[in-house]
Amino acid sequence: MTGLLPGYKKCFFCGPATGGLALELRHADGTVFCEFTANQKYQGFDGVMHGGIVAGILDEVMWWALFTETKIITATSKMEVEFRRPIISGETYRAKGQVLRLVHGTYEVSGLIEDASGHACAKAHGFYRKTKGFTIEDIIRYLDFRGVSPEVRALFRLTEKEHA
Repeated sequence: MTGLLPGYKKCFFCGPATGGLALELRHADGTVFCEFTANQKYQGFDGVMHGGIVAGILDEVMWWALFTETKIITATSKMEVEFRRPIISGETYRAKGQVLRLVHGTYEVSGLIEDASGHACAKAHGFYRKTKGFTIEDIIRYLDFRGVSPEVRALFRLTEKEHA
């Protein structure tokens, strides 16, 4: 599967109309990625994106990378972030997430944010577990499929029962 992923309408990070980041996530070759320009309204120190927002972007691309590979609804159980360079307001960056492996029911995922020159600004290593009480159908009702290809749309026709 390749292409634009739907945004979750209620999500601060990928929701298209929440007043948040409205990240346009894409999937290709087992990686979920997006480009974004750091907005000064999300700064911590003057001109520098807040670390909590940076961590949230990494969590977002890692979660979607895992979902596109497994079609399972998960939640972050643990995440470690290494901040290497400041993310400067007005500059453009690329975030990407990739599944590493499954160990004892926990999915291990990595994330990275790079600047326009390819320098690593933040790296994340996360662990995700399958959630109980949520199904793909619960998620689908809040997805915005505008601009999403039929190939990507087909991913969301699957039910969690088919992947249990």
